[in-house]
Amino acid sequence: MKDLVIDLVACCENRISTVEELITGAYYATVPLDASLGEVAEERSRLSSSLQDILARNCSFRKKDFNALMEKIIFEAEAKKRQIEEERRLIRAELEGYLSQQKQLAISLKQQLVEFNEGKADTGSLESTVERFKSTYQQRGQAVFALLRDFQLHLESFQKDQQEINQQLRRLVDRDELLRIEDLRQLEVVMAGRERKTDRQLRRQEVERLLAQFRQQRQGG
Repeated sequence: MKDLVIDLVACCENRISTVEELITGAYYATVPLDASLGEVAEERSRLSSSLQDILARNCSFRKKDFNALMEKIIFEAEAKKRQIEEERRLIRAELEGYLSQQKQLAISLKQQLVEFNEGKADTGSLESTVERFKSTYQQRGQAVFALLRDFQLHLESFQKDQQEINQQLRRLVDRDELLRIEDLRQLEVVMAGRERKTDRQLRRQEVERLLAQFRQQRQGG
């Protein structure tokens, strides 16, 4: 039993180190996406300024009215940005909590082994700690990886949405002297329709996820 626990502790520590490297690598793989989103935001600022100048020249469109209309166009995008930032904060906390828990369990295993050698702990307490480690490693580890994977997908989707908005704004800028206020208002309508479609897709995906989880629970039961 002693040799088994020693091997298990060493294995657990190696796994923790490997998982920490994988999670850190996967988490920081989102950094290039962040940089890309920063470039997209800078481009949007330039496009917005150009649109404002063109509409002021073509239609005497006031800056106040232009800003109000642009806020409607990018309202959902800004809301999603805040959601992404909050999701990142929560996931980082979850990752840190998971790694901390694994390290604490490894320490507990070592302590249990010391007490076992000194006759202060029995085989049952050792086995209980071992099983607790296995359970949390598998269950919470899978959940953490799933959260990280979903976050990466959300971030990539958000980046794609932002790029598409900029593409639409570039097309308006290219109209130059032909640009009219109605063109910008039409973009507002298009964006609102796309957001409704996205919301429906997200709700359908959530229903599918819940059904899959329900089926898994039934099979497990």
